[in-house]
Amino acid sequence: MDKQGMRGFGSLHAYTRLAPSVDQTWVERFVLEQRLLGVSGRRIGDSLALVESHVAESGESALAAFGEPQSYAKDDAPDHLERSSDRIDRGWTLGIVLGLAGMLSSTFGAQAAFSGAATLQVTAGLLVVLAIVSAALALVLLAPLALARVLTNPPMRGWVGWMLLLAAMVGALVLLRQPVGELGVLAALSVGAGLLVVGFALQLRAYLGGRVQDDPILGPGEHSTGSRSGLAAVLILPVATIVMIGFSWLLALIPELL
Repeated sequence: MDKQGMRGFGSLHAYTRLAPSVDQTWVERFVLEQRLLGVSGRRIGDSLALVESHVAESGESALAAFGEPQSYAKDDAPDHLERSSDRIDRGWTLGIVLGLAGMLSSTFGAQAAFSGAATLQVTAGLLVVLAIVSAALALVLLAPLALARVLTNPPMRGWVGWMLLLAAMVGALVLLRQPVGELGVLAALSVGAGLLVVGFALQLRAYLGGRVQDDPILGPGEHSTGSRSGLAAVLILPVATIVMIGFSWLLALIPELL
């Protein structure tokens, strides 16, 4: 078994090994649709093995033999779905929301501290960025499937949408500098650290409770080898916060080094 393919925590390429003769785009769209429908990884693996067998033996393309991948994925899905275990757990998602807020508060607070400021100035642009991030996270919480469909279709899939979203946030920070309030640096750091701890605890609780598990796409006769990628995901925001604060500290040192 290709262990590389078993390693991903929702990797887009973990399943291509099961259908090497099939057009990759067709496979990706088929797998995505079945994931959105809630089909389990093992059931998807069985379907891919069937498609691969037909394509390899007949030389016919998957599109010609099975039709559009999304339509075939719906037709192929079981009537009574065994919900995939990699569905988004609400506790896990709430942990991400709090962790992200903690990361931003800690990083901005640290940047203000490194610059010698006693307070963190809250600008209109910062509030706009927080509103955009909050709206995105609300979609994750309330409509994860709809969001997944948006993110996997043009223009978001082609990075155009992502670039526009990023440009909107950067533009807001650069153009909307009007101050709307102030927050003490110590308070910003304390709030950020607190949110990070709570977010980390919620994610760890969901992971240890078995509510966030990898659901690898397995071929017939294959067995899961287990994965610690979920645990690694728990550590992403705390580690990212440390990295961002460290980077901010290095940037603050540059004027002194010149």
